[in-house]
Formats: sequence, C-alpha cells, structure tokens
Amino acid sequence: MHHEILGEIILDGESGDRIATISYGSRQVNVRLMPDDQAFEATLRLAEGVVGRLDEFDAIAKQVAVADLRETYNTGWNEFDEAQPDGSLKTVSNPQLSEAEFKRKLSLNAINVTGDQMIDFFYDDENMFWGHSVVVNSLNGLDFTKATAELFG
Repeated sequence: MHHEILGEIILDGESGDRIATISYGSRQVNVRLMPDDQAFEATLRLAEGVVGRLDEFDAIAKQVAVADLRETYNTGWNEFDEAQPDGSLKTVSNPQLSEAEFKRKLSLNAINVTGDQMIDFFYDDENMFWGHSVVVNSLNGLDFTKATAELFG
C-alpha cells in the first residue's frame, strides 16, 4: 500500500505488523505500525501525525531522554574497566556530557506506533550505554508531556 506521508507500507508476514521506511535527515527510519486490537486506520492516523511533525517530536523526545538519562550516564555509564595486557583492569572515564552534548549523540533509527495512543522512539546513542538503545515512550499519543525515556536491550 502506498501512503502520501509514510510512503510504501509493507506487511511484515512474520509479525503481521506493517512497516514503512522514511527518510529523515541522512538516515532511513523504520516506522512499525502495530494496531494492537485497534482499527488499523487509527494506528495509521497516529503514525501520520508523528511523521508529519517528526522534527518537532524528535526534538521533544530527545529532551525527554536528556532529562531522564543524562544523569544516569554522567554518574556511572561514562566509566568502564578496560583489560590491560598484564591482566589488570584500568578504569576509563569518559567526560560527563552537557545537555547539548548528550542530545547530539542521539540519532533516531526507528519508531513504533501501537494502537491509537502508544509511540516509541528508538535512538542510536553512539554506544553511551554500551549497546543498549535509548527508547522514549509516549502512552498519550502525540501528547509527550508525560513521556519517559529508558534503556532497552
């Protein structure tokens, strides 16, 4: 199916979800539509709203990630032990990040739209959290005032 805003939407035969791939900046971002007991049209409308205002929602979601996870990074995830040739461990400390620096490390790589209210933004974080993804979740549709960020994976 072709959609004016989302482009080509394909059916994932394995999960039954529908997936669109959009261009965003220099990246390709997968948008997964999962009706979850709602009419597909309701999920599609929510996805349209997200993608139609993606610059705005990406900026809001990054701010949520900064508010919820920057201190977590700066108080522990920025340090790790590195094995030395003699078998000993050396603690390596990366610098603490300002809000702007933390935000610059986040690159949107996927969006899940579930039902008519749930949106998840998945971010690449330049390995700040050692391979975990940063996920920003809104359970109130396009209203991100109660959105939260967490680590996934």
